[in-house]
Amino acid sequence: MTHRTALPSAALAAGLCAALTGLFPLPALAQRWQLDYRVHVGGVAVLDARAELTLTEGRYRVQVNAATDGFLGRMFPWETQSLSVGAVRPDGVAPIRHTQSGVLRGAPRTVTLDYGPDGSVRAQVSPPPEEEDRDPVPEALSRQTRDPLSGVVEMLLAGLHGEGCRRTVPIYDGRRRYDMMVADRGMTMVGESRHSVFSGAARHCQLSYRPVAGYERKPRQSFWQRGGGREDRPPVDVWIAPVEGGSGPPLPVRLETDSGLGGVVVHLTAARRTDQTAESPAGPGSAQPR
Repeated sequence: MTHRTALPSAALAAGLCAALTGLFPLPALAQRWQLDYRVHVGGVAVLDARAELTLTEGRYRVQVNAATDGFLGRMFPWETQSLSVGAVRPDGVAPIRHTQSGVLRGAPRTVTLDYGPDGSVRAQVSPPPEEEDRDPVPEALSRQTRDPLSGVVEMLLAGLHGEGCRRTVPIYDGRRRYDMMVADRGMTMVGESRHSVFSGAARHCQLSYRPVAGYERKPRQSFWQRGGGREDRPPVDVWIAPVEGGSGPPLPVRLETDSGLGGVVVHLTAARRTDQTAESPAGPGSAQPR
């Protein structure tokens, strides 16, 4: 995806992976969470997303599927399927593979990232950066980075070290290199809403983005852009909290940000958990489109 549509995936991923903070140490049997979200822009529902998070001892698997709907779907037709698989280590996460495929305004787009044990990243991207008037990210800047989904997992592990959700994570998505910076705003209350299955106390985390490399030389107007800067993307506010009778793991219960068409609010509409007998999450090849 280009910067015009990357934010929905990145923002949703930030929330959709939040369940990790309450599930360590990882269980011996795989736990699978299915989370449904509806996105409203200017008070109108425009996008549905589903995340599936599978965890077991030392492994993680995160899949996010999303597509625009309604008037936004007509103005910005977009759909995407993203999947990340990796290992959890004492010093953080070690992504193994990340895949992303989608359609932007009728044009297919794909990314595959394979990670070496030395921190190298092998990227296969279609269309290639040169066809989008952007410079490829130098290899030196892509090393020791995380894909967007794995980067959020790494960020959330900071909570295990007494840092709350505060973290700065280097991200490489196959086209762009940026830093994802997260500030911990403490505990707040999420009010009742007919659109959401959650209300109550939640931790407030705020995400912002610092561009590094791989951006378009002559950027086009972004749906998310609110100013005249090259990548003037507004911050994303995420609230996480247990939803399983107050005793389950923290899950993303609400997201908010701005856009050129008005305020964006993401509501959690359903959360379901199933325990699996598999020893580890399935690999990338097992992903099924929604």
